[in-house]
Amino acid sequence: MNTTWGRKTLAVPALLAIVLGVASAPPAFTQMTEPRGKITVHSDQRFQFIDGFGVNFNGTYFREAQKPLVDMLIDDLGATIFRLDPYGQTDWEVTNDNDDPRIMSWEYFNDRYSIPAFEASWAAARYLNARGIRPFLTLSGTVPGWMLDDKAPPPKHGVCSDNPHPLHPRTGHPAHLNSSMYEEFAEAAVSMVVYARTKARIDFDYFSPINEPDCYPVEGPRVDPEEAPKLLSAVARRLKEEGLGDVKLVVINQSNETDDYFGPILADSELMKGVGVFSVHSYGSREIAPQVEKIRKSPYADRPVWLTEYGDLNHRDFSPENEWKGFCVRASKRALRALNQGASAALFWDAYDNYHDHDARFTYYGLVSNSDHVCRPKKRYYAAKQLYRYVRPGAQRIAAESDAPNLMVSAFRDPIAKWMVVVGVKEGGPNRIQLSVSGSGSSPGAWDVYVTSPNLNCQKVDTVAAHDGMAEVALPDEAIFTLVGEIN
Repeated sequence: MNTTWGRKTLAVPALLAIVLGVASAPPAFTQMTEPRGKITVHSDQRFQFIDGFGVNFNGTYFREAQKPLVDMLIDDLGATIFRLDPYGQTDWEVTNDNDDPRIMSWEYFNDRYSIPAFEASWAAARYLNARGIRPFLTLSGTVPGWMLDDKAPPPKHGVCSDNPHPLHPRTGHPAHLNSSMYEEFAEAAVSMVVYARTKARIDFDYFSPINEPDCYPVEGPRVDPEEAPKLLSAVARRLKEEGLGDVKLVVINQSNETDDYFGPILADSELMKGVGVFSVHSYGSREIAPQVEKIRKSPYADRPVWLTEYGDLNHRDFSPENEWKGFCVRASKRALRALNQGASAALFWDAYDNYHDHDARFTYYGLVSNSDHVCRPKKRYYAAKQLYRYVRPGAQRIAAESDAPNLMVSAFRDPIAKWMVVVGVKEGGPNRIQLSVSGSGSSPGAWDVYVTSPNLNCQKVDTVAAHDGMAEVALPDEAIFTLVGEIN
């Protein structure tokens, strides 16, 4: 997997410079009189290392014709993490295989995991392996009705449903995962992991056994924060028993960032031996900082937090305004906000438009459109590329701030590529931005400027010189932008 990217670009047409308002800009910054915004980077203040950026990938309908799509996501977008859902539901054990959770009936499970839906996912995972990507497997959707009950009291934490005892809209089953069925759930979940490793021959390091337990019943079964450690312990224990102790859990993909799932999990020292990553989802403006702080103050401060889903939800509004305001601007701000609060990875929902079984409908959340098996990047693809392509795994976040509420920024130092990178979202305000870098290390002598705007798609628009750590950049009224400068 490449860890550095070339920065060769085509010269910007003169017309583009006029559109951006830079063609007639005076050469000396001191001559400019119009209002300026300010970005300040403090290179000595260093925070989390970046694990990577990526996408959620529905493998159920993968086909040979999608290989160029995967290549584009890796080679052009810069995705390095693929959260692969092999089935779209967790209900494949329709009837209990043998009434004994300690014994996996491989006659039953071999048949289930060799059906076309799973075979397509295994093919997708093997192709990712061939491209140097080790996907992490995830489960989502409802579980079999025989694992569920309606005995739980109303939840004390935030949930998606106004009804404390919702029934699944299609199956009519209750939402709550019966605690007496945790071992049965672990058997089903881990049997799939065993098959993926030993029979489908997939290389992977992480497994996420449950999705959005606070957004039941469609996204996943109801599992409350105080119940989560017992369920996850059953899965971790079974992984170890099956010889898969090297597979680490990604927990717990909660939809409400403020729900306290992390606290009870962190309190279980035995379970924490099997936890590799904490995970949250974000489609709003809630902060993840309190959850990150819980981890940093625990004995497990080395465990990263990943934003395993972010994006926007108004996917059936195909207007250019919604594409830009929702899936580009708001989604990018969600990613940057999470990074500024300590996340080490962010994964867009979704990689491409496709049919999702747990939604039981065709969805349009993808970075890439999918019409008659022809895939094309959307505007949101280029917005994500501003971050994914230039902030590589191994980069470290450094402190950055702006003086305007309509200018959100994150900054990174990449010791491998020898880059300093600033990624920002601009919504109005001054079109001249003054950038200053302070700190004991070297600062870039020049910055390459890349812009996605309503009119541009991750286009290099300028290279600006820096003097004594100061540079001035011209940007459109609204933009997702990236500044890339070489450092020693």
